[in-house]
Amino acid sequence: MVIIMIYNSLWLKGINEKILPSLSDNITADVLIIGGGITGISTAFYLRNSNLNVVLVDSNRIGYGVTSKTTGKLTYLQELIYNKIQSNYGFKVAKKYLDSQKYAIELVKSNILNYNIKCNFESNSSYVFTNQDSNVHKLKELKTFLTNSYNDCKITPHLPIKYPCKYAVKVDDTGVFHPIKYLLELKNICKKSGIKMYEKTKIVNLEKKDDGYIAKTLKNTITAKKVVLACHYPFFLTPGLFPFKTYLEKSYVASGIVPKNKMFNAISCNDSTHSIRYYSDNKDYIIYAGLSKTLGNNMDNEQNFKDLTWHVKTNLTEDIKYEWFNYDVMTADGLPLIGYYEKDNTNLLIGTGYNTWGMTNGSLAGKILSDLVQNKKNKYMDIFDPNRKLTIPKAINIVNHNLKTGITYTLSKLKNNYDFYPPNVKVITKNGIKYGIYIDENNNEHIVQNVCPHMKCNLIFNTIDKTWDCPCHGSRFDIDGKVIKGPSVYNISVK
Repeated sequence: MVIIMIYNSLWLKGINEKILPSLSDNITADVLIIGGGITGISTAFYLRNSNLNVVLVDSNRIGYGVTSKTTGKLTYLQELIYNKIQSNYGFKVAKKYLDSQKYAIELVKSNILNYNIKCNFESNSSYVFTNQDSNVHKLKELKTFLTNSYNDCKITPHLPIKYPCKYAVKVDDTGVFHPIKYLLELKNICKKSGIKMYEKTKIVNLEKKDDGYIAKTLKNTITAKKVVLACHYPFFLTPGLFPFKTYLEKSYVASGIVPKNKMFNAISCNDSTHSIRYYSDNKDYIIYAGLSKTLGNNMDNEQNFKDLTWHVKTNLTEDIKYEWFNYDVMTADGLPLIGYYEKDNTNLLIGTGYNTWGMTNGSLAGKILSDLVQNKKNKYMDIFDPNRKLTIPKAINIVNHNLKTGITYTLSKLKNNYDFYPPNVKVITKNGIKYGIYIDENNNEHIVQNVCPHMKCNLIFNTIDKTWDCPCHGSRFDIDGKVIKGPSVYNISVK
């Protein structure tokens, strides 16, 4: 079966931003922001009037990474996140996280209003729902938490569309938007304010100095007093440390045309996640995300897209136009990592681990990180501290996820070929070294070493994108070994 589809994000449709120059000289900065997604651009935006020399770099195009693959929701109703945080840290921390998400929504709405940003923002209602009897009590707990937090919420047995649902919690003060239109407008405001930005500028090493850091590209250096890691997965941190605090999840997304926009967004708390929202721009679209899997669990992208297509056509629309997938950095306790990466080092900051809720948490991270850079207090900084203490439930979750990553690593070492590989793809072992072979339509062989430079996992071939993908931490390489997505900063060796 041949799937005819645009394997790209709906949000990049019609986006024709002029490419910015790459870094070509050695430069200095007060603040270096690495990453041009929602976190990096928001941080730069809130630093634009600080009188600091701010530089932002992105390894690819600003806005074309993870932010371009989100569903674009601005909601504080985030599955069962409050149940999890309350279990780990208690009611006060869970409520503070809730307040932070509502604050983040107001930050975005304020920017849209104050700068007249045309980003298809719509206020609408949010639902968390289930069609499984075993999860109803969890939603009742969520409803109790929201009520005790002085938030208006309602119970309903159905969604505004015909979709499997037995019980749902609803709130009204949320919204959706076009994340790339919003981000690119913030970028242009930053440029006009004098913030220097460079695209196609990959940082391959970060060297600590007494008075700051030296960030190295393959050709140039940036000497900076403070560095903000806003690059989704901070690939230049000690590999043995950061991966043990987080894990990666992969989700598949489809967008298709529907007769009419519905003013709501929803997400399930089922064993398998179902996320729904609508978007209008000349035509009305529905955006569905699901099939979420811990990275390394079922890497057959072609079959996963077939399953995605079947579900959307069966339940939502037959007129699918776009399909894509996304990676999310997940934390064991449900709280993002925003703040000083090291306890006694105020020069290295990080924003990541948003647990699939990057539009609120990335926007919030930009405000928190900009405040910390300027030595200001932020009322939410304590609950997101990357160095927060372990609770017993969190420690158990970390152990469980590390075991899963270890199993994925071991399996990648033991297994060469997979059932879903077509005849023109194979992995061989020669002189103790694994090689990946792809034979193109002209019968040319593309041979690379089948190992990721990041942490030495063996790679799995992606039959949709024709790439070699890492099942452990998400690095991706083209058929000739060139890295196209981190955390690896290096190409894989060719034969």
